[in-house]
Amino acid sequence: MTVRARVAAVAAVAVVVVVLTSIVLLRGSAVETKSESEATRLVQEHAEAIATLVGMPLRDPSIGPYPCTGRFGETGDDVVSYRGVYNIDPPTSGTHLQMLERLRADWVAKGYTLTDDRTVGADRGVLTATSTDGFNLDMETASPDGFAVFVHSPCFERP
Repeated sequence: MTVRARVAAVAAVAVVVVVLTSIVLLRGSAVETKSESEATRLVQEHAEAIATLVGMPLRDPSIGPYPCTGRFGETGDDVVSYRGVYNIDPPTSGTHLQMLERLRADWVAKGYTLTDDRTVGADRGVLTATSTDGFNLDMETASPDGFAVFVHSPCFERP
């Protein structure tokens, strides 16, 4: 093997090592570590911000972990997302669509990415967005009169 061929072979191996090391380092940092209490607190904060904006309290809260897959395919018992499910009573003044419009304006002003924004009937609608910190937020009219609110955290790794 010539000197040039040896240098090329060593360079190729070095590139492979660098690429594999980068992948390992990225995979390790792709899913942020959060305790269940911290993740639950963040879900609750997002839900409370929605309730405050529409001027009605949250009812029937349910928050808990469920399995998820991270950006680089991370899975396992310790990789979870947290989902909060809530109800909000119907508006005491204004319409459901006016409440959704108020929420839409707030989310756009905060730089959130709207992922669903539609009217589904007379005074009925759905509004979903991804927050700047990666939470998926959803508020939609529910039967019979109020709103359903769903907050999904990004994937977190349990400590």
